Amino acid sequence: MNAKNDLGALSDLERAVLMGSLLGDGTLQKRGVSSFRFRVQQSIQQKSYVEWKYTKLKRLCQTTQPPKEVISKKGFIRVEFYTSSGLYLKDFFELFYKKRPDGTFVKTITPELIENLPLDPRVLAVWFLDDGSVPNDCYSGKIATHSFSLEGHHLLENYLEKWDLKCSIVKHSGQSGQYYFSIPAKSFSKLVQIIEPTVREIPAMVYKLNEINKKN
Repeated sequence: MNAKNDLGALSDLERAVLMGSLLGDGTLQKRGVSSFRFRVQQSIQQKSYVEWKYTKLKRLCQTTQPPKEVISKKGFIRVEFYTSSGLYLKDFFELFYKKRPDGTFVKTITPELIENLPLDPRVLAVWFLDDGSVPNDCYSGKIATHSFSLEGHHLLENYLEKWDLKCSIVKHSGQSGQYYFSIPAKSFSKLVQIIEPTVREIPAMVYKLNEINKKN
């Protein structure tokens, strides 16, 4: 994928944070034929995590504001920031988004996307910090990938296997046509080894390492 753009070449770190976020909660917005911007929005409880993302992507935010609190229509307080708009995100948009028959664009997992996902621990870390969760009673985890199709899950499963992570695709019991990844103890332990250095940069997110249930 061509990383050349109007802000210069993206660093490996910038690419990893963007791609991990786009697998998770991050969104890209198309603002014209040659203008795209990236948005991060999380609940107020994740404020320090949003601020961490901003520090990693600050070079791309030359014309925008630092993270700020906003109130949703339902009254929820969230923290968000945008990157500057430009052509430099065009390749990422084309890689992650596909056009529906009604003309809207939706995040879609494709073989091309999987081929272009780097084996960078920070991609996994950001993805898990966005969409991962841990139970209270055992050493395991899950990734809430509800928006992706079953085919997309199988493709993401191939990416996880490149890290020697064996995860199960589980059908969501409450929502028709939705799935998530269940990560058993052995693979969760491997995942923690991979993502721990990044996660520990954000003390408020260390709980996602599930240390309380880890057996010595």
